[in-house]
Amino acid sequence: MISTWQHYGNSGSVLKMKKLLGIVVLGLLLSGNAYAKKNITKPDFQNRIIENGITGFVLRYHGEKSPSKFEITLPKNSPPIISDYHSRYGVLGGSRSNPSKHGGIDFYIKAGSPIIAAADGKVYGVKVKDKCVGNQFAIYFGKSPNGKKLYATHMHVGKIHVKKGEIVKRGQLVADAGAEVKTNCGGGMEHLHFHMSKKKGTEPNAWGSWRFLGGPTGWINPHEYWTGGKGKPECFVEGKEYPEGLLTLPVACNEL
Repeated sequence: MISTWQHYGNSGSVLKMKKLLGIVVLGLLLSGNAYAKKNITKPDFQNRIIENGITGFVLRYHGEKSPSKFEITLPKNSPPIISDYHSRYGVLGGSRSNPSKHGGIDFYIKAGSPIIAAADGKVYGVKVKDKCVGNQFAIYFGKSPNGKKLYATHMHVGKIHVKKGEIVKRGQLVADAGAEVKTNCGGGMEHLHFHMSKKKGTEPNAWGSWRFLGGPTGWINPHEYWTGGKGKPECFVEGKEYPEGLLTLPVACNEL
């Protein structure tokens, strides 16, 4: 039996074979791009929010399953998640080239809505007008029950009501939700990006989540540290007792 490379044995034929392979590879790349999803319009986004009931759901684009490999169940009065941890799609449904770089959770809350402390902690970083993510601040929430340090940054926020070094209590107002950040990091829609790590960032001149959390090697899934259990976040309720080292939602829920 004659092999393919034996069949194209002379130099001219080898060159033709290389060109053919190049065409095939280019075709595969183009076909891959054809499957990339583009952002939907803001009116279409608002329609999806209404269709899903306004609150208490995770918006999943294009049939995506939970990237966490377990289901996420929001309280029915919680602001919705519009792009989840490691989701392949942004807040308006456009494809991400590398989902693992989306190490946080995006909550849809309108500008001016309250952002609250997810647990008792200490503010260790505040940055106003980051070149890509807008205003952000970071809180150290102590250690989880399994001993993991819990650092969290809150990005795309509006007015920040705390300062570096301040001690905060669970449920305390720490910031107002911001308007849409008009950069590539903003995603095209106003939202809170809540991002966690087991490590503290060490590069004060870094931008985005790297400033206060460092790189992806330390990032952790917030869905594993809720007071209600894995994948079961709870709304903060005044007067209720919560275990240390676990988080309630960093956004205020609507009254039922």
